[in-house]
Amino acid sequence: MDRFDTFRLFIRLIELGSFSAAAAELGMSPSAASKAINQLETSLGVRLVHRTTRRVSLTEAGVRYIERARAVLLDVEEADAEASGLATAASGRLRLNVPMALGLADLGAALADFAAAHPQVDMDVELGDRHIDLRADGFDLGLRATTDPKDSSYTAQRIAAFALHVCATPAYLARHGHPVSPDELTQHACFAYAYASAGARWPLRWGGQTHIALTPRMRANNTQFLKRLVMANLGIAVLPSFVAQPEIDMGALVALFTDVERPPLVLYAMYPERRLTPHKVSVCVAFLKDWFVTHGC
Repeated sequence: MDRFDTFRLFIRLIELGSFSAAAAELGMSPSAASKAINQLETSLGVRLVHRTTRRVSLTEAGVRYIERARAVLLDVEEADAEASGLATAASGRLRLNVPMALGLADLGAALADFAAAHPQVDMDVELGDRHIDLRADGFDLGLRATTDPKDSSYTAQRIAAFALHVCATPAYLARHGHPVSPDELTQHACFAYAYASAGARWPLRWGGQTHIALTPRMRANNTQFLKRLVMANLGIAVLPSFVAQPEIDMGALVALFTDVERPPLVLYAMYPERRLTPHKVSVCVAFLKDWFVTHGC
């Protein structure tokens, strides 16, 4: 096994957490995989992984080494792509981090269509709303839905935009009153998205303000969960269109303050700045842009 193949094994070993899983993916036996990592550690004179009966994890030296290994492999992929003239067909493994609610809605459908259109791309998709370091965690591409992108260490391309709605049920409004201005929200039970860039301040441009400050009754890190609270007639929440629009159209939810300006929730594709963007990343980003335009987003 050459050094590049050993790098690939080492990286997948840590990503998958076991010798058997990494070996199966790379078409080798667990014993051969273990032997290759042992040989790598012997050649370096340092232990890279902690081994237990259930899982492997990185040592301090391994944490530093895996980042260099990833960088080397990405440079090799870029060189191969450049030498081959950026062949039309995208291929290889593509690791993506995507928002939970959007990944279960429109973005999930878009990625399913991408998988069908590009069968030579193997995708690892992680759903989650927690902010992570894409580079450190080994992701090729992150999809971020935000009203305020702040991370300048990545290339960011706008993919689509979604309306934000302040939502309550007819039953809640009948019981607690229908607020006619955002100032009245302080008199109501409100639920906040825990990872919002503005915190508990809702992005409502009203009375010379860009946000309305609230003390939420509850915070949660998932907008589908917030919709459950609202649909239970418990209060009011800001929900994106891909979560709330079906219920608004059916009349099960009421969109409040429709005349108040609200910035859109924008979906960005984010990836590390490099001399040459990997072809699989460029193809995926272009596909997503076209998909959302075609579907009216």
